[in-house]
Amino acid sequence: MGTAATALALPRIIEILGPSGEYETKRIALRNEYGTIVLASKKLTVVETTEQAETATQYGRLLQTAAKETETFFKGVKSQIDDIKKPVLQAEKDDTGPYNTEKTRLGGLLTAYQAVERRKREEEERLAREVAQKQAEEDALQRALELAAAGESEAADAVLEEEVIAAPVVIQAAAPKPTGSVARKNYQIEVTDLKALVTAVVAGQVPLMAVVANESFLGQMAKSMKESFSYPGVKLIVTESTSFRA
Repeated sequence: MGTAATALALPRIIEILGPSGEYETKRIALRNEYGTIVLASKKLTVVETTEQAETATQYGRLLQTAAKETETFFKGVKSQIDDIKKPVLQAEKDDTGPYNTEKTRLGGLLTAYQAVERRKREEEERLAREVAQKQAEEDALQRALELAAAGESEAADAVLEEEVIAAPVVIQAAAPKPTGSVARKNYQIEVTDLKALVTAVVAGQVPLMAVVANESFLGQMAKSMKESFSYPGVKLIVTESTSFRA
C-alpha cells in the first residue's frame, strides 16, 4: 500500500513543485505583483506630514493584502503536500508500529525478570546477613564462656557487653545481563502540594527554577485588566504599534 501510494504521489509532487509547476509560477507572479510595492515603500523613510502618513497607511494596507494573499497561497500548497505525505506517514506508522510494540513488550519482560532477580539477590543477602549475625553472636558467647571458665569474668562480661558486628556478607554476583539490553531507571515527579513547594522556594530550600511563572496567564490578565493590572513582582509593559486593514 505504501509503495503504491508513494508511486502515485510522485507525479503530483513534480506537477506542483516542478520548475513550471503551479507553486513556482504562482510564487513568481505574487512576488512580481507585490515586489514593486515593497520597493516603493522603502523610499518612505520618515513620516512627518499628513500626506506622508496617508501614503504610509496606503502602503501598509497593500502590504497587508500582499502578506495575506501570499500566506493563503503557501497554505494551499502546503495542504496539497500534506495530502501527498499522508499515505507515506501512515505507511511509516504501519511498518514501525509492530517493531516498537514488540520491542516494548520484550523490554517489559526483561524489566520484570531483572526485578525478580534483584529481589532474589536481596533476599539471599538478607538471609546471609542473618546467618552471619547469628554466627557472630554465637562466637562472642563462646569467647565469653571460655574467658569465664579461665577465671576472667570481667573480660567475659566485656565481651558480652560489646556490640556484635558480623563480617560483611559476600554474595555471588547476579547473572550477567544479555549484551545489547540496557536497564534504566526513569524518574518523574508529581506535584502534590503546590503551596508547600512555593513555601519551600521562598524559604530557600528549593531552587527558584522549581516554580516557573505562568507568563501566558499573566499576559492574558494584563490584556484583560490593561492599565489597572497590578500583581506583586510583575511589571506591566505597555507598547504601541500600528496595524493595517486590507
